[in-house]
Amino acid sequence: MNGRGWRNLTASPIDSGAGSRRLDARMRRLLDLMYQPVSPRSIRRRVRTRRVVRGLLLAFGTILAILVVPGLVRPESATAETPRPVAVDTPRPEVVPRPVAASPPRASAESEALLKRRIQRAMNDIDFGKGVIAVSVRACDDGSGPGRELVAIEADRSMVPASNLKVVTTGAALHELGPDFQFETRVIRVGDDYVLLGDGDPALGDPAFFDLLRFRDRNGERRELDEEALLGFWVDAIIRDHRRRNGGESAPLPPINIVIDDSIFESKGWHDGWNPNDRLKRYAAEVGGLNFHRNTFHFRPDASGGGTPDWSDMRPAAPWILAGSRNRSTRVGKNGKPSGWISRTPTSNKLTFRGGVKGRFSEQQAPLELTIHDPGMMLGKLLANRIEQAGLEVAAIRRGSVENAEQAATVGPVIRSPIDRIVERCNEQSQNLYAEALLKRTVHERRDVPGRWSDADSTIQEIARERLGPESARLVEGLKIEDGSGLSRDNRVTASFITAWLDSFDDDPALRELFVESLSTGGDPDDGTLGRRFRDLPNGWRVDGKSGYISGVSTLSGFVTGPDGRRWTFSVLCNGVAANVRGAKALQERVAREIANHGRDS
Repeated sequence: MNGRGWRNLTASPIDSGAGSRRLDARMRRLLDLMYQPVSPRSIRRRVRTRRVVRGLLLAFGTILAILVVPGLVRPESATAETPRPVAVDTPRPEVVPRPVAASPPRASAESEALLKRRIQRAMNDIDFGKGVIAVSVRACDDGSGPGRELVAIEADRSMVPASNLKVVTTGAALHELGPDFQFETRVIRVGDDYVLLGDGDPALGDPAFFDLLRFRDRNGERRELDEEALLGFWVDAIIRDHRRRNGGESAPLPPINIVIDDSIFESKGWHDGWNPNDRLKRYAAEVGGLNFHRNTFHFRPDASGGGTPDWSDMRPAAPWILAGSRNRSTRVGKNGKPSGWISRTPTSNKLTFRGGVKGRFSEQQAPLELTIHDPGMMLGKLLANRIEQAGLEVAAIRRGSVENAEQAATVGPVIRSPIDRIVERCNEQSQNLYAEALLKRTVHERRDVPGRWSDADSTIQEIARERLGPESARLVEGLKIEDGSGLSRDNRVTASFITAWLDSFDDDPALRELFVESLSTGGDPDDGTLGRRFRDLPNGWRVDGKSGYISGVSTLSGFVTGPDGRRWTFSVLCNGVAANVRGAKALQERVAREIANHGRDS
């Protein structure tokens, strides 16, 4: 059961290159707990990638296979062929046995003192001017409570964490929601209204996952999932349900109403502590109880012909927005430099296309992105537009809150997003929208109120006290949580808190691998934000961590793991270092390297 009391539907077999098989979410989690990768980096990455793909296919594709039933097609194109999701040709992951439990990283007092001196020397070697540096290194000892803190330099000073805060947000979400939690988005029927009921899922319609999922359309053709196919599943279901309730195929259909229920989160989607200059940028999208397509529009303009550039390649397509937009962009010549961009006012989706466009954007090029204002209502309008394109009139689109939603009839597919892939994308790719949705969903789960930023600090502090034991009162003293992503400069953490927090997940068998695997791996170019760093560690040593950056702030926290499984947590928080961000990153890497050298020699 999830937070709203809905019963999970059983996954049915799906067609895959490896043959049909039946696994539900709990069995997948059991397998993940039974089998974890060994230390070689190539094996670890391959297993994790396949695990994510498998989770996507089973948790997403199979639900569509259940609920996209015969006849669930638009009236004008109904055929006997039923759209059927199928898996990508992905082999099953290798079964890799769990390593034998390692002994705790116990070293002599002299060796540990030497580690502290080397880190202090590394700090002294770099000129940070008036910048402040805080460092904590903690041994992941066996037993309850935080491991021993081997290095503590300004470790109790409150510091701005930037995106390092995501390790707190994702950890709190796993603690509160559990490793088997799934976000669920559905359409329900209440009277004559069709209600799009949100659960705060940040991954709904995220293009990053489209190339992992395919389905067979009504003509039997194999297609990649995209935002139009996703909307189409609900459109088909609504039309079929409405026709069934109003006399069948031959009867005229009365108009319907679309209701948006995103009340699981507060209506406030933009945080007051964020830089207002970032409002239109993809990394600062509004967050809502209903999110879609990362809450951004994607544009691929075309200036290959004569005249004004064409901006009609818009995803998700919103023709009424294009019709009301202004095009002030110009065509750039052969030797010109492209500078195209899009603007809107902060509280509307009225667009203006600006700058110079050169040639035609291809599918291989990254699109120009613009954040969406009020993503929940936008999703409702997109759904209504597709319904009307299919021939059914929509009388009204409005926002509302449905009481006893669990008792209403579900219409069409329930779209589920497992928390493990949400946490991994949040930490590995530093997705701010995902972090804010996880934070607000955690607040909702604990407080039973709409998830809101004003409850973030008290909620995280409660969870921290539960995880950190007797030392928690001291460790949370410097904590101040304003948002989930770290975009706000008003967030505060201490390096000592971060290492204790990370250590609590190493001590947690149910969450350890999920949490550690969600972090970026140093030196692996396919593994997130640390892919180009930490390439000079001793052989067999690994760094899994989360970096953070906003102007003047550079942070890094994570785990250093030896080939024998011994592990340390570390946190290097650098504030006021705008003039030497490169030096801050060099220090962070040197701290991790010194930990590895210490472990190798002890």
